Amino acid sequence: MPTDPSYLRKFSCFQDLSEDQSEAVAQLTTAICFPLGHLLFEEGKPAEHLYLLAKGDVEVLYKIGDEGPVRVDIVSGEEVVGCAALVPPYVNTATVRSLSEIEVLALDANDLRKLMKEDCSLGFSIQQQIMRMLLDRITNFRLEG
Repeated sequence: MPTDPSYLRKFSCFQDLSEDQSEAVAQLTTAICFPLGHLLFEEGKPAEHLYLLAKGDVEVLYKIGDEGPVRVDIVSGEEVVGCAALVPPYVNTATVRSLSEIEVLALDANDLRKLMKEDCSLGFSIQQQIMRMLLDRITNFRLEG
């Protein structure tokens, strides 16, 4: 069952979409729950979904040198993870693992990219908001470090 389009507006990358655009994106979502410790996706693997974290917390891990995965961030509810699904070559640049039970809205990356190409204003809006969100995360990370 698709997500209520008005719920999508809780996520910054969809706040500027029209009602019709929100409805189109909502049709692509699938709500899924995962347990503590679940790997949502792994660094270096194909990025097949964009995830909207509805509830719970996840950790973002990067491989740094010869070390195993190192935690670089924690992301909490009503945030987006898996943005590599929108950027060629569509390969995950991090590993994301749940720190609690989580609920996500999964968007199939191929379907979302197709929709973004068909509706350029929708695509531009999503890309712009995701870039802003990622820049904010980088700035916050630098301020905390």
